[in-house]
Amino acid sequence: MLIVTTNFWPEPTGIAIYTSDLAESLTAMGHRVTVITSLPHYPWWKIPTEFSHLLQGESSHNGVSVIRAKHLVPPKMNALLRIRFEISLWWNLRRVSKKFVSPDFDSVIACIPTLAAGIVGRKIAHQFRIPFGLILQDLSGVGAKQSGLRGGAAFSKIARFVEGKALRSAQSIVVVSPAMREVVLGLKVHEKRITQINNYSAKKISGRDRDSSRAKFGWSIDEFIVVHTGNMGAKQELENVVRAANDLSPESMIKIFLVGHGNQESNLKALCASKKNIAVLPAVNDEDYSALLAATDLLLVNERSTQMEMSLPSKLTSYLYSERPVLAAVPRGGATWKFLDGIAELVEAGDPAALAKKIEELSRQPEKRADLARRGREFAVANLSPELGRKKYLDWVEGLIDLGKNR
Repeated sequence: MLIVTTNFWPEPTGIAIYTSDLAESLTAMGHRVTVITSLPHYPWWKIPTEFSHLLQGESSHNGVSVIRAKHLVPPKMNALLRIRFEISLWWNLRRVSKKFVSPDFDSVIACIPTLAAGIVGRKIAHQFRIPFGLILQDLSGVGAKQSGLRGGAAFSKIARFVEGKALRSAQSIVVVSPAMREVVLGLKVHEKRITQINNYSAKKISGRDRDSSRAKFGWSIDEFIVVHTGNMGAKQELENVVRAANDLSPESMIKIFLVGHGNQESNLKALCASKKNIAVLPAVNDEDYSALLAATDLLLVNERSTQMEMSLPSKLTSYLYSERPVLAAVPRGGATWKFLDGIAELVEAGDPAALAKKIEELSRQPEKRADLARRGREFAVANLSPELGRKKYLDWVEGLIDLGKNR
């Protein structure tokens, strides 16, 4: 089994969580798994010092063979840099894949949103006449158009053309949301080739005591803590949260923490520098992440108002498992709104006054917060368990392999 992905361990967030878990789960089930991937660069858009040893070459991680390709890592992103990034990935992933001179794999799985992974995975599968599967965690064509990326409309046209070719050549496709399924159907992919598998809680969220967890971060037990975790990019538009902090009552005990990294991190730090009720904190490790969630009163999701058909934020699986209430400032009718409707509190994206008002309301409603936390947890246990998610992926992989046997 060959997996082609540009996000893999040790990247701590987003797509890497799922590609790493898939590779390790398949290995545990007896599959021999090789991963072709990039340098660890997300969400920092640089290679952190602690991962500088994970450069180009071959290694092993938890029984998975890993081949990394060197590539351009742009410190910021616009349409031109995105194109250069994709070309660099394509060229170097293709270069390292040339070491495969015989069909050593029974199938190839590529993980999109990077076009390069889809193109290279498709080529390898075609070369060795083996089944080709795609996992769509996101779509670059739709994403570039909705993200506000400078020059995004032009890149979107290119991306949609390339993605369409990759999608139509795949024997089987996984989508992670109903909205993404509709987009894929719109690209003339037969519905029988599409399987929906929700992202699951690949991070183990352990129960922690609220007060001791707060002590770990130096937070007072009297404060009302609101936390947003994960990537800090254009899609999240966290400037909306900063503006909401400006609208909070000066007398309130509310504090907001933006925890993570991303290409908007330095800008957000500058915006928050002089404010007492909002701050930017670095990402934490998995063990501290459970404590971070336990220490909060309210977990926050924020999206750009144009993010209608994007994939669901991976943080949601951990949020809902944590038994903490979730507030989402997302586009009405979009993928995240539909997913969270009935299990989280929702406000319209891009409306900082409404967001601030809802935070203040919830800070005075402990019973409502408890009800939201309960509903979220019940939904997570029923739909987002790692056991259920892994089984669905393993069944999908077995079906993909069977396609090759029946040729």
